[in-house]
Amino acid sequence: MMLGHHVRMETTAPHHYPLTFTAAQNELADRCLAELSNRIGSPLVMITDISGRLMLYHGRLSLTQGDGLGALSAGGFAAGAEIGNFLGLRATHGFKRLLLEGKAANLYITLIDEELLLITAFTHQVTLGMVRLYAEQAHQELGRLIQEARHNREHAGSAAMPDTGDDFADEVFRQLDDLLDGDLI
Repeated sequence: MMLGHHVRMETTAPHHYPLTFTAAQNELADRCLAELSNRIGSPLVMITDISGRLMLYHGRLSLTQGDGLGALSAGGFAAGAEIGNFLGLRATHGFKRLLLEGKAANLYITLIDEELLLITAFTHQVTLGMVRLYAEQAHQELGRLIQEARHNREHAGSAAMPDTGDDFADEVFRQLDDLLDGDLI
């Protein structure tokens, strides 16, 4: 099969350049999670990026369990967002929160500034309204930190990423073409 040309795709989705916090931002975010956890008596509060990468957590899980829960929560949230897309709820009208209810505990997942998820476990000893109220306050505080971190990422972006240019992509295709005996280009 011969392909006459290739298209270089730009990847600018948030998960391609993960958001990172400075030590000071990390400390503020950690305090925010601790405050949320204390206010609602939550056994677990965590922040992941939208791909499920665990960033911070307060709770009774091991790091491995936290990683697993973060990945599963992000997957569940993504599935919910796609259901919204299917229903025509896109962009600003899309789903921003997900509630999973159980007999003993619940999980409330909130999208923060299109890049992070705030995941809060709570029991039936606290009302959903209280969880939503305090999670929204945490959301606002974390949103400010995210804006700062995003600003830092954007200003460091070109310095941190190597400039591969079109020559790199062309060379990769040439090498693949040689490897496959001329079936690519």
